[in-house]
Amino acid sequence: MGQRQGLTLLSVLAGVMVLLAAVAALGGFDDDPRSVAGASAGLGADPDARRSADGGSGGSGGADHLSGKAKASEILLASVQHYTDLLATGQTIIGTTHYASEAAYSQAFTDSTSPAAAFAKFRLSPNPEADATYTEAVNEATAAYDGKPGTLNQWTRDMAKAKWDLSDWVATASRYQQGTAAQDDLDAAAALVTQDLATAKADVAKLTG
Repeated sequence: MGQRQGLTLLSVLAGVMVLLAAVAALGGFDDDPRSVAGASAGLGADPDARRSADGGSGGSGGADHLSGKAKASEILLASVQHYTDLLATGQTIIGTTHYASEAAYSQAFTDSTSPAAAFAKFRLSPNPEADATYTEAVNEATAAYDGKPGTLNQWTRDMAKAKWDLSDWVATASRYQQGTAAQDDLDAAAALVTQDLATAKADVAKLTG
């Protein structure tokens, strides 16, 4: 009788040891209470693990979306800077040079270093009046952003205006050199371009805001 009770007790102890070993293997004795719940309920008790498993904010999708917006912004800002540089280059060439007459203006072309000749070359290359590279920029930004939200549409409209106002400035600058446009006319034309580009830059800020 005593022998049977001893065998029964040993069997019970063996079963308990097996159970304890199984719980330990599942992390049941870790200090972090989430590991106990994780052993019994999978990822449900760990928010970070659950988001990663579900492809939520803990996954790479959110980061990819942000990097796409950052790349799009970089492309658009580079385009705004390109047109800003075109205006600045033209202004440097023009300076404050007025020619006394049409004849004096025409005579200046015989001197390749004159503002008249330099501005004529500027109109040929880089040819700001025909520059529509902002359309290429918005296409690249759209691809990077994987879509074309309203902000990109607005940027395109504002840059189209900047392009046309830059063309008007070039024409005004040419008349300024010939003495048929005043300094105020030239300054007003430049201010329009600057304002257009500032608006386009603000559009980009909205994209990442």
